[in-house]
Amino acid sequence: MVFQISVFLENKPNRLYSFTKVLNEADINLRAAMIAETGEFGIVRAIVDDPDAAYDVLKKNNFTVKKTQVVGVEVDDAPGNLSEIARVLGDDGINIIYIYAFSISGQNKAFLILKTDNITRSRDVLADKLGLRIITQEDIIKL
Repeated sequence: MVFQISVFLENKPNRLYSFTKVLNEADINLRAAMIAETGEFGIVRAIVDDPDAAYDVLKKNNFTVKKTQVVGVEVDDAPGNLSEIARVLGDDGINIIYIYAFSISGQNKAFLILKTDNITRSRDVLADKLGLRIITQEDIIKL
């Protein structure tokens, strides 16, 4: 099971710095992130090595933060894998809400992070139908 943190930030200078500074000062390692911009605000979605501590320290520093369960899978870093994942989930009636990925240095592997409308079923489908390894928070810590 993998958890992401989502932080609501004003779209102005130094807000991203403020967010990352809080994580840095708490010795929390940011493994992957994406920012979805919505005009005057943005949502940072991030995978960190300790989502519980990140949630707590961000809340304590007055950030609007949410901790959400997502699906993480390990795939070969090669063309076509996302297409196959999208097909298999779609064929099973599962909607992918958003996705982001990061590669694993020196291993020709990538971790895909998916938010779907059915997290539990997504994990089962990806493991059973595609034989993908579902990553855990321990995998994130080991990076």
